[in-house]
Amino acid sequence: MAAVLALAIGGAGSISADAATKKPAAKPAAKKPAAKPAAKPAASQSADPAPVAATTPVQKEVAALNASGKKFTYWIGLIFSDIANSAAQDQIKSWGKARGIQVDPVLVNQNNTNAQVTAALAAGTMPDALDMGEALVLQLGAKNLLNIQPLIDEMVKVHGGFTAGAAPTDDKSFAGKGLSVPYGISGNLINRRLDLLKDAGAKTTAPKTWEELMEAGTKTMKVGGAGFALGNVGDAESVFRAQFVGYGGRLADDAGKKCTLDTPATRDFLGFVKKWYDKGAYATSAVTNDGGWDNNLYLGGKTVFIANPGSVYTTLLNGSAAWPKNPTLAKNTGFSALPGGPKARVAPANAAVRAIPITSKYPELAKDLIRYMMDTRNMQEYYEWAIYGPAFKGYGKFNFWDENVDPVHGGLYDLATNGTSASFPDTNNAAYAAFGGVFGMSKMVQRHLLDGDSADKTIKEAQAVCQALYDK
Repeated sequence: MAAVLALAIGGAGSISADAATKKPAAKPAAKKPAAKPAAKPAASQSADPAPVAATTPVQKEVAALNASGKKFTYWIGLIFSDIANSAAQDQIKSWGKARGIQVDPVLVNQNNTNAQVTAALAAGTMPDALDMGEALVLQLGAKNLLNIQPLIDEMVKVHGGFTAGAAPTDDKSFAGKGLSVPYGISGNLINRRLDLLKDAGAKTTAPKTWEELMEAGTKTMKVGGAGFALGNVGDAESVFRAQFVGYGGRLADDAGKKCTLDTPATRDFLGFVKKWYDKGAYATSAVTNDGGWDNNLYLGGKTVFIANPGSVYTTLLNGSAAWPKNPTLAKNTGFSALPGGPKARVAPANAAVRAIPITSKYPELAKDLIRYMMDTRNMQEYYEWAIYGPAFKGYGKFNFWDENVDPVHGGLYDLATNGTSASFPDTNNAAYAAFGGVFGMSKMVQRHLLDGDSADKTIKEAQAVCQALYDK
């Protein structure tokens, strides 16, 4: 496989003073994604929902919902930004007020979305609409999600077409085509403590390979080393996945039918992880099922490296309910693309999407809400504080995408416009999504590192689990 993509911010050092205070640079560099800087809107400047006639399907559903005495329920994908979460809730409340209905915008931890959806499907209590990842779209499929292709086509026309990171969700090869509207592109960047690396005599420059990063992690174990999880959480699965591909691993063949874990490449990947585990590069608390573990470890100054899409940086600048602002730590943080292995270097981009369960009694209201939340002014308000790159090209005009204004938003913009698909080089089908959904990669590593199973036994077991999913 060809080596793939190093993000534009790869060599970034400490965050600029402009970025740390959220002030636009006076004269942005020539290389910038923001062609026309846009002024930041106040929360009160959010777009108003377009009026609807009494005879429209939307208004008919308004009447039906009010007659039921119930609320319109939306599950918001909780992110590590209180401001962005509040913005999403406030937008839904504003929409509900304009439509004359009661709403219930519920924040759902994205590490728990799959389990919560499974329980809701069994109990018949799915929300009217919700945020989710593209992998869950594949697992739910048309049996559980409403086809909203006309709405998707409308958003493409209104907002100038998909960015590269969102385009795969509408490709004819995507089994979930038509089932969701992408609203954000996410992916991990390496955050590193420049001051602690310098104190330990390690390189402060961006690590180009996973070996280089883990070597620096062993030199800084007294202050936390590498903050990569080993448990069944999305953070662990995504990092292991990038490392696995970096060592030449493939989950399945090109046809997306036969699992291909039992290969020398997988043994090379496991050998890499075990080598650094045995050297103590992982934090002792890494065996965790808490998706916020690495964030809190870094915010607390107890680790040197983490992989994060930008939520930690947002917290450092703005604080949160749990953490105060920390501009000093922000200035001592460097950002770079994920390192590579001996075979490839990838920048996986994942789409966060909005979908409507097929059981929703108010599908026209749900589409109306999604249309409203996707309004340019509302997305500008959300994106500025969220940890996503733009899903549509029309959202690329905001000034905070400029890396001179905000290095993390600049990196996320680069990821959204130039990143590889999360499944690269594998086919993104339901079997691929299911393997990630059961934390197949993480469990394979755990069997080898924590249970002490041999590489051969571990891979044989993982191959069987994987093939069973593809056989379905």
